[in-house]
Amino acid sequence: MSESYDVIIIGSGIGGVAAGALLAHSGYKTLILEKNRLVGGRCSSYEKDGFIVDLGVHLFGVGDKGSLGDICRSVGMPNAIDWVTVDQPILQVGNKTEKYSRANMMGTVPEEESGNLGRLFMEIVQISEEEIESLWYVPLKDWISRFTTHPQVHLFFNMICGQYFCVGSAEASTTEFIRCFREVLTAKSSAYPRGGCVSIPKAYLAAVEKYGGRCITRAPVKKVIVDNNAAAGVRLEDGTEFRAPLIVANADIKSTVSDLVGEEHFPSDYVDRVKALTWSLHVIGLKVALNEKITDHQLVLYRPHGDGDGSDIEDKFYQAKLPDRVGGMITAPTNYDPSLAPPGHQMIFFGTACPAKADWKKWERVLLNSFYSVYPDAKGKVLWHRLDTPGIINAFAGETGNVIGVAQTVNQIHQLRPSVVSPLKGLYFASGEAGGHGIGTELAADSARELFRVLTKK
Repeated sequence: MSESYDVIIIGSGIGGVAAGALLAHSGYKTLILEKNRLVGGRCSSYEKDGFIVDLGVHLFGVGDKGSLGDICRSVGMPNAIDWVTVDQPILQVGNKTEKYSRANMMGTVPEEESGNLGRLFMEIVQISEEEIESLWYVPLKDWISRFTTHPQVHLFFNMICGQYFCVGSAEASTTEFIRCFREVLTAKSSAYPRGGCVSIPKAYLAAVEKYGGRCITRAPVKKVIVDNNAAAGVRLEDGTEFRAPLIVANADIKSTVSDLVGEEHFPSDYVDRVKALTWSLHVIGLKVALNEKITDHQLVLYRPHGDGDGSDIEDKFYQAKLPDRVGGMITAPTNYDPSLAPPGHQMIFFGTACPAKADWKKWERVLLNSFYSVYPDAKGKVLWHRLDTPGIINAFAGETGNVIGVAQTVNQIHQLRPSVVSPLKGLYFASGEAGGHGIGTELAADSARELFRVLTKK
């Protein structure tokens, strides 16, 4: 006889474990099934030669003050994640380094443009909720062009947009951008968790277990069981079955519909819509282990050149031609938590968007060249480096290598975004691919909160 639960969650990514924590805390008998040995999905970490290394490159936009912290507070464990707030982000354009601030951004444009940029910042801060609501389906680039067409301004906002959503400003929603930008600006709490990214899903799983739930790893789900036109359980690849009236998919929405459940169980127009969904752009991460500390900077936003209009982002990040250096986001996890490396050592990550498929050896040379442009003192001190390519993330997450999930574009946002409630009775979603609001991992946590409100009517 198969075991029975109130809710079964497929996948231990942030959306899955966050939903599990909230539901277990509310008395649901909860089971989470994870196909991998490690939990966390794209927000996971592994050990290599004494270093704790994150999958991908992460920083958390509003840290404890956003949805990630709200999950812990909602389940009565407010201090379950130990956050370290970013001290002072650095902006490096070419060889020029300065603090990343609004004032310094305004200093990069001609004096005659500074007034336009100032009015743009003022509008972002003061715009009414009514007007924000009218901008869901307006591309950010179009909205910024109402204030200025200066290439440098568009480049910076394109860069921020890429960091937030892994899409360019020509596709991103103005409303989603303004809301995220204001939250980051107001909270001043961009942060990284001690213990590495995996500390976040581990904290949520601790809540699941505290309130009577369980998580089974190395338990790949082969099929969602459908009885009487409703999701009723799951069958693992080894034949084990578990039953529950509520099934929550933290897995890829496309594979869930087509493979785990089966297209025959959904309306044809829903299937077509899911198949047509597009992902956020891909990201490649260079991980560099050093035998000594070379920088105190926690976060550097790097552009190799000060000119251009950001068209490299709109061109799907260098698909046409790969230059000798590329820009990106550089984080040093060991500057938040030195215990992530052996004593006296340092770990630095360099992340930038990329095509889904490419000559990764060429990308490796370009990323190393870019890394040494920012940290010339690193030469001769590198113990090892490795790349997290889209293929590696694909192999771990079991998806298509996308970083966030369903892209937060103007045609896939707000009411045009997949709902956390599926057309099949008993089947729901909690991930960066359905519902939610926010930046990356925070989007997935907010999706879980949205689902929790639906299921509990809270």
